Amino acid sequence: MRKRHVLGFFDEIVRTPAFLFLSAMFLCGAVAGGLTGLIAGEEDGAVQLAGLISALPAQALKSVLCALLWVILPLLCTMLRPAALFLAGLCAARGFVLALTVAVGVAQKNGIFLSVLTTGLPAVLSAPALLAAAAMVWCASEQRAAGRSTALLSDCRIPYMICLALAAASALLRVLCAALCSL
Repeated sequence: MRKRHVLGFFDEIVRTPAFLFLSAMFLCGAVAGGLTGLIAGEEDGAVQLAGLISALPAQALKSVLCALLWVILPLLCTMLRPAALFLAGLCAARGFVLALTVAVGVAQKNGIFLSVLTTGLPAVLSAPALLAAAAMVWCASEQRAAGRSTALLSDCRIPYMICLALAAASALLRVLCAALCSL
């Protein structure tokens, strides 16, 4: 039995059509969120969402749990039919929320640095973690539906844990950046 390296596993996942499709859905959500955030007025709820970022240092545990939830949700999406639709919707929603939060801060002109630092920088870790986890789950559910062996499911455990760790690290980075900006 040939052992595969974890980074080689991610290389295989990135080359799947599922990853490409989920990335496109993430980008569609990001474009929609960015445009929505840029035209948000002062009385919109989007502005209040961006204001919650400043309270992140006091809510570190909630931030980590929320980041982990985004990566755990693909597992729950496979229980729904059609799973691909819900996985695509999840990736689009995550792109929308990320871009909306950054765009509201940019539109306010006083929170550009805070918004990019507390949302954009951690997204460098959390977005690929979500996309990789969703693609892994999608490929595993297709394997299971086709009646093939569940070797992919057992191969996914360590990479999926890495995705969870990246999501938690992004939340901690967000909290650290918010704490540094409030000094």
